[in-house]
Amino acid sequence: MLHGFRVFDADAHGSINPRMWEDLPEPYRARRPRPVTVYDESGLGNYDAGWLIEGSLEPHALGPGAQQANTPKNVLAQFGADAKREHCSLGSMTLTNPQARLADMDRMGIDAQMLFPSTLYAHMTSDSDFEAALFRAYNRYVARQCKSAPKRLKWSGLLPLREQRQALEALDEMQSLGARAAVVFGTAGERMLSDPRFLPLWDEFARAKLPLCVHMGMSYPPLARLGKSIYDGHIIGMSLPAQLAFMAIVGHGLLDRYPDLKVAFLEFGAEWIFYMVSRMDHYLPLDRGAHIWGMSMPNANQLPRERISDYVKSGRVFIAAEADDRMLRPLFDLIGEDHVLFSSDFPHGEGRENAALEILERADLSENQKRKLLYDNTARLFGEP
Repeated sequence: MLHGFRVFDADAHGSINPRMWEDLPEPYRARRPRPVTVYDESGLGNYDAGWLIEGSLEPHALGPGAQQANTPKNVLAQFGADAKREHCSLGSMTLTNPQARLADMDRMGIDAQMLFPSTLYAHMTSDSDFEAALFRAYNRYVARQCKSAPKRLKWSGLLPLREQRQALEALDEMQSLGARAAVVFGTAGERMLSDPRFLPLWDEFARAKLPLCVHMGMSYPPLARLGKSIYDGHIIGMSLPAQLAFMAIVGHGLLDRYPDLKVAFLEFGAEWIFYMVSRMDHYLPLDRGAHIWGMSMPNANQLPRERISDYVKSGRVFIAAEADDRMLRPLFDLIGEDHVLFSSDFPHGEGRENAALEILERADLSENQKRKLLYDNTARLFGEP
């Protein structure tokens, strides 16, 4: 609790570490991500170490697909001390010591956290079978680490969409292990989340009644290849997939097909949704044939049944906003103040450790809105801790 306010963090992380892959199936163990150092490190800044994944170094700072993520020197003692680690211990950062994470949460006034995987999982491999094995190994790891404090440490299971049999097994397994939600990225490789081949899985997912979380990540390879720097990666490769996911889920009828589905968009910020709702609502009458010019499109009956602005006001769409988001009040108006989530992104390095305090210090929010944002809305989506 922070200054009398309960805090339920909707988006925190455990940094990737070798223990996540300890129980990979035998055919994949030799291909597990491995920590490496770069000895010719001149010009790489902090990125003189990385994970060797399928022949590529991740994260990397230069060239196509450049992005920021935790490097081995941040999470492995043999790589030496690192200034970025000062705000929390290794055990807390990696979840290898759940009690250390709980101590950090106490220090920050956080009552409970929803835990999500590293964004590197969005593009670890083009091999769908190996991807499924990595996802399921992560799910088992995070379930084990949260088991000692299930009321405070919640988690979302990775759903390997590209391998249907494995996805169905992963869905059953994550539920049996206690997942509060399932997480996907903005696309499944080069396929939209609404791709018809995924519908049998979505049918099963709808029966599971779990919330669906779409998390930031460099999931769409063409966007990743456009970038040449970490800044490009943040703005293009990692952020724009939010719009692809929103189009797939709302524009391609998944909310129509599954009337009980709840979906949250995490770590993309919130500003993108204003553009998407306005743009999609602008074209929807035109493409339905209702425009004065009589324009229409084939299969117009497959378009969303309602206005896009109605879907986002339906109580089924949740957005995690930044604590200092200047458009927070308009976001309340757009989707409703019961559906905006608080997230710290802890222990990542974007400076959000005091995000809950920033919310409390805002003069433009009422006490009731602060309570909803810091706790009630996350509990509404994922269930009470």
